[in-house]
Amino acid sequence: MAEGKTREIKIMIPEELFSLAIPEKTIDHFSKARKEILLAFRSIIDARIEALEKREGKRVAKKKKIKIE
Repeated sequence: MAEGKTREIKIMIPEELFSLAIPEKTIDHFSKARKEILLAFRSIIDARIEALEKREGKRVAKKKKIKIE
């Protein structure tokens, strides 16, 4: 395979066959794992937003008001 190229393969299985081949506990575990991955991405995004807000706050704090008479 040439470097930089990827290939995606999808396998479609009717749900009835899927549930026969894979135990219900495993399906439940995969579902919970997917949720945990999404929560991990959310925490990364939240951390980046906090960092940006802190940076913006520092920028605002450096400004000084000058009283003009």
